[in-house]
Amino acid sequence: MRPYLSRPIGLTPVDIGASYYRADLVFDGVDHSGSSFALRVFFDNPDATHDTEASAENGYVGSVYVFGHGGCFGDEGHCDVPVRRRAFDDRPPHQLIPAKMWIEVTDAIRQLAQRQDQLVITVVPIMPGEVAEDSQVSFQKVSLVTYA
Repeated sequence: MRPYLSRPIGLTPVDIGASYYRADLVFDGVDHSGSSFALRVFFDNPDATHDTEASAENGYVGSVYVFGHGGCFGDEGHCDVPVRRRAFDDRPPHQLIPAKMWIEVTDAIRQLAQRQDQLVITVVPIMPGEVAEDSQVSFQKVSLVTYA
């Protein structure tokens, strides 16, 4: 999987102060239908790869671990996620609905905001076994969320 590189994200002066008590990096739409993998996150290290050491000096802020389902072994349509459900359908949600995951990054954001006015996020997928450079990162979007 190829690393994901964000566009520069602005860090406003309000990020420096204590106007929020927590900052999370939120991954929406994480696809967990295939093999298991990890998403290793680096701040301000656009050259990070699966070989980059996970250390603060390299901008490492944390990882998300995705335990995959290993593919579909059911009948045709078994693993298709329904687009819409009936209003009073009380069955549990489909098991392959894309997940939401997050990493708490409060300290890292506060430290960066004191030194610079923007940051770039690099997300490096780590898969067991061989590195497949031609596949894409398996999430729909990543957001930086602060809580006041």
